[in-house]
Amino acid sequence: EVMHERNAHNFPLDLAAVEVPSIEG
Repeated sequence: EVMHERNAHNFPLDLAAVEVPSIEG
């Protein structure tokens, strides 16, 4: 259950981390 909660918190982080390099190209 801890992993699941961590995944939910990582979701926004992952999106931002992917959006940063995606914009930089």
